Amino acid sequence: MKIFQVDAFANEAFQGNPATVCILDNVKPDSWMQSLADEMNLSETAFLFRDNKVFDLRWFTPKTEVSLCGHATLASAHILWEEKILKENEDAIFSTKSGLLKANKRADSWIELDFPARFIVQTENRKFLDEAFDINPSYVGQFSTPNGNLYLLEVQDEEIVKELNPKFEILEKSDAKEII
Repeated sequence: MKIFQVDAFANEAFQGNPATVCILDNVKPDSWMQSLADEMNLSETAFLFRDNKVFDLRWFTPKTEVSLCGHATLASAHILWEEKILKENEDAIFSTKSGLLKANKRADSWIELDFPARFIVQTENRKFLDEAFDINPSYVGQFSTPNGNLYLLEVQDEEIVKELNPKFEILEKSDAKEII
C-alpha cells in the first residue's frame, strides 16, 4: 500500500485542493477505508485497486463514502502517471459507483477527465433548503439517485456563500445526499 497527498488544480505545494490517494495492494473493508479517510482528515481520500487494465476507485470523506469526486480523481490519475504505474500515453480507466470514468494525459501535460453528465432539473422542493440555509437562492436544481437527491443552489454572489451557517440538523433529516 502507498499513500500520497496531492494538491489538485495546482502547480505548487500548499495550493489547490488537497486529496489523499491510497493505492491498495489488496481489497480492504469499507470500515478500514473509512478509518483511514478519517485519519487523513482531508475532504476526500481516494482508494485505488488495480483490476487488470481498470482501477477500482472509491472516495471517502472523513465521515462517509461519496459517489463522485473530481479533484480526488484528478489526483489519482496524476499519481498513476507520476509513479509510472501507467505509461504516459496510457489512459487511466476507473470503475466507480458513478460508472466508468476516464482520464488521459494530454501532450501539454494537462490531465483531461471524462465524467458522466448529470441532468439537473429545476425544483420547487426547497422548503427544507430555505430553512437549513436561511437564504433565497435564485435557482434550485435537483438530481435524483437511489441513495438520495443531489441539490444545486445558485445564489446572487459569493458573499452569501462565505456567510452561510447551515442548520445541519435540518439537512440530516432531509432527502439530500449532496448539496452544491
